[in-house]
Amino acid sequence: MSSSNARWMSIAVAAAVLSLAGSARAGHHSWDFTEIFSNSSGTVQFVELFCPANGEDGLGPWTITAGANTFTFVTNLPSATTLNTWVLIGTTAFSLLSGAPTPDYVLPASFFSTAGGTLNYASGADSWTYGTVPTNGVLSLLRNGSTATNTPKNFAGTQGSVNAGGPPPVPSIAAWGLVLLVGAMLVVASGVLRRSAASV
Repeated sequence: MSSSNARWMSIAVAAAVLSLAGSARAGHHSWDFTEIFSNSSGTVQFVELFCPANGEDGLGPWTITAGANTFTFVTNLPSATTLNTWVLIGTTAFSLLSGAPTPDYVLPASFFSTAGGTLNYASGADSWTYGTVPTNGVLSLLRNGSTATNTPKNFAGTQGSVNAGGPPPVPSIAAWGLVLLVGAMLVVASGVLRRSAASV
């Protein structure tokens, strides 16, 4: 083999090795913010991201910043099957609420401002300058700027909804019926007691 051919062979092998090494590295750049949620105190918050492609499991050690606060993904996702999946980052208080899917990562309390601000993922892979976030404990802010009942979804595909300070639920008809029945019984009992006392 001539030296020229050997050189070209070496270049081809090096290119193939670099190509394989590049494909072995997990991607991370296709994730976009979709929904954020907070209660009035900021103790219950979540941030949700969506991915439209496979092979985007390499989140660690990328970050999300909100003002002066920084969150770091300490691990990658458990699977490279990331097509049409979500990642949920929520506070500990959020994870304890009824209806909350288990967050994929834990977010510090009061991570983002509810008055508006900018979320930045992976040094600009995605950036969202958002407006006022609802704090009634039910509504969340969506990427298109609208608000809706919160629908957090984690990487496993579990979706839920939480109430973190909204109005208490209205008692059911059965509950009202029980209250009325007990009240009626007390009225009848007090009448019987009065008649008994009068006859003594």
